[in-house]
Amino acid sequence: MPKKIQIAYSLHTLNAISTVLAVVVMALCLWLRYEWDFKHYVYELEAQQVLWTGPYILIAASSLTMATSILGSWATVIEDFQLISLFALASAMSIVLGMAGLAYTLNHGIFHSDLTPWLEERFWVLFHEMDYNERSARILRIIQEDMECCGPSDWKDYQTFNKVLPDECRSPVTGNIAGGSCAEEFALWMEPRTGWLSGIALLLVVIQMGSIFISLWLRKLILLERSKDNRPYRLVVESAKTCDSKSNNSLKYVGVAALFAPVGFIQNKN
Repeated sequence: MPKKIQIAYSLHTLNAISTVLAVVVMALCLWLRYEWDFKHYVYELEAQQVLWTGPYILIAASSLTMATSILGSWATVIEDFQLISLFALASAMSIVLGMAGLAYTLNHGIFHSDLTPWLEERFWVLFHEMDYNERSARILRIIQEDMECCGPSDWKDYQTFNKVLPDECRSPVTGNIAGGSCAEEFALWMEPRTGWLSGIALLLVVIQMGSIFISLWLRKLILLERSKDNRPYRLVVESAKTCDSKSNNSLKYVGVAALFAPVGFIQNKN
């Protein structure tokens, strides 16, 4: 059936694309988790739950996607409608996980999200602790120098609380004071990283939706073809006729049982 073959090839193609995108998503998540500078910021800011929960969920979703793609390709090759149904169900679970990770990452990883107010609150804690806590002073100086920012909201925070303006707030080239908020500058620094990750994860989700639709279409064609060929019970009925040609009751029971028998165990030898 040419139409069925074309749909099968389409499903193989989408599974291959899903696998590649899942690998990319996992690689980006692992990079966000283990990249040295970013990991240092996360630990010092105590932001593990805020900044790493989304990537963790996306790692789980991409792992499930890769396993699901292999299952879908195998089910398509052997034309097992039960495995195709399992593929569609697993893909739906992967989509739910992917959307959850995507939503959390966007809500805690870009400028206009919950990340900015959380960072501002955290920087205020560091700002007030810097006079007696060397660790808080160190991380605040590092971020102000790396992000070219000054203070939780702006450089006037030092003036308001009668604190000495640190050298990290000044440009090493011009000597001008950095005017940006550290919370906003850090969120803007995060946005390209989480933005690319979220965009690729969203594309993966869309492709998986297409895979589910095509797999269910292929499943319908396989069932239709088998119903026309009478595949599910022909072999069982013929075996029953050979073993007991005089027993109509046995033939009826075997025929009914064959309707519920797994398709993988019943093949048409004609």
